[in-house]
Amino acid sequence: MRRSMRVFAATAAVLALGLAGCSSGTSGDQSGNNEGAAEGATDAVPASAINAHDRADLEKGGQLRFAISSMPTSWNTMNVNGNKVDLASTMATFIAPANWIYQGDGTFDVNPNYVESFDVQDGDGADTPQVVTLHLNKNAVWGDGTPISVADYQATWNACNGENSDFLCASTDGFDHITSVEQGADEFEVVVTYKDVFPDWSAALSTVYPAAGVSDPETFNEGWNEPNNDWLAGPYQVSGVDVAQQVISLEPNPAWWGEEPMLDSLSFRVMDPSANGTAFAGSEIDVLTGIISAQEYLEAATRADGEIRRAGGLQWRHVTFNGESGVLQDKDLRATLVRGIDRVAITESDLAGIPDLVPVDLVLGNHFFMPGQEGYEDNGVDYSYDPERAAKELDEQGWVLEDGAEYRTKDGETLAFEYMMMPDIPTSKNEGELMQAQLKEIGVQVNIRNVESATFFDEVLAGSFGTTTFAWQGTPYPMANINQIYSCKQFAPEGQNYARVCDERIDELSAKIAVEPDHAERLKMANEVDAIIWENTMVLPLYRRMEMTAVPANLANYGAFGMSSVQGENVGFLK
Repeated sequence: MRRSMRVFAATAAVLALGLAGCSSGTSGDQSGNNEGAAEGATDAVPASAINAHDRADLEKGGQLRFAISSMPTSWNTMNVNGNKVDLASTMATFIAPANWIYQGDGTFDVNPNYVESFDVQDGDGADTPQVVTLHLNKNAVWGDGTPISVADYQATWNACNGENSDFLCASTDGFDHITSVEQGADEFEVVVTYKDVFPDWSAALSTVYPAAGVSDPETFNEGWNEPNNDWLAGPYQVSGVDVAQQVISLEPNPAWWGEEPMLDSLSFRVMDPSANGTAFAGSEIDVLTGIISAQEYLEAATRADGEIRRAGGLQWRHVTFNGESGVLQDKDLRATLVRGIDRVAITESDLAGIPDLVPVDLVLGNHFFMPGQEGYEDNGVDYSYDPERAAKELDEQGWVLEDGAEYRTKDGETLAFEYMMMPDIPTSKNEGELMQAQLKEIGVQVNIRNVESATFFDEVLAGSFGTTTFAWQGTPYPMANINQIYSCKQFAPEGQNYARVCDERIDELSAKIAVEPDHAERLKMANEVDAIIWENTMVLPLYRRMEMTAVPANLANYGAFGMSSVQGENVGFLK
């Protein structure tokens, strides 16, 4: 799961922020060009909308300019501090290995630039192990010319299999089910043997890191503070990092072995999110991802040569409760507070003014599956907005609201907690202020404290806070990486369980889900875990975001991807 700094108003890695859009006044196509959308997608909400075109239709050259939320603090996306959407889901698609090409429905095939083919020997969970063999592209090399080989897969596995906690991996899921990574016929045949049946094997093998960059904890954790092209392997490489101007530049990789990249350059500029819509409208940037507010949407829609492409998204906003903070240590109280939060009203307010959305349909009742996705069940019904029930429960818990008092007290203590707000992120501000007003109605004081978005993940969530809101970015593997956010062994700051709540049932069930071959049984157990998370009130889902990306109308092979893949070398402008 990837954390997104576009907390859309704030990536964690497999299911780490996102919304939906339409075109400018001159394009006439409100959903963007949906050519290439996955089968089964509807016209209203396609699985992807990227204006898909063959390379022959594209003109060589041009620059593509992006807005990002912050400069990377680590260029290692497997590191807990590098696992953010701006890097892992945006820049990395142009500079790092991607072994699979995903379609809009989440299915995949090999990316022949890195993997020519693979074989899977199914195991039986007993005597016969599951074995996956990757046949690598022998032309694939790291930036320094070193071939991508089995040694890199061995080093990546050793770093993130959980055996050495000094490696600060964002997630060990998948790697911890592997017993060995060995060379086959030659250094380009990677034989991966599993301890058991592991249905989501392709998640952990979706990328690889250079042995030189991940072989020891110090290098893994600290060696990626600056970009190193020797350790990258994509159609583009980093050509400059201007710290003063907060701009990262990419250029075609001279060591690239695949089809020639179409663009001359790409740039990624850190911008105040509140200025992004205006910047796109004024042609200061060319790509605006994760549109999250009506103001931003309407500003972006004024660009004469632009359009806003929309697809079903995997980002979802939520409230994280810190179970080690003050009164929030009380599990029953956290559940009661949730019943005093009107998630429908928050969703409607966050999305107010964005055309063609029905906010109530986006309210989320599950931590793993999206509405309409196989496996989705609303397990949060018992935690719906019910201020009368919440007030009664607070009375029963001993929190008394004296006549004429604004807030409840117990044993001389006021019922209060902190909400960490990023004032430059519209949704963060809106959600905090609405929660504050809603909970005041039942006598709960919410103290809002402003924090810097640039240090939000590395300092605020890793340190002391009460509650906050941001978004998680999903992937095609909704039942993988459960432990990343909810495990007893992943407490922040070393891990990404920012709620710091431990329920051993989650660890036990997630271990079973990881190796269960029966798909229906996996779905059932995943919903059992979801119900436990609701019971513990660790993370309160708010709503699913539709994915909306503003781009020039003549940009091909980029936009709202949903679960599909970016193929960086094919992104370019139409002739």
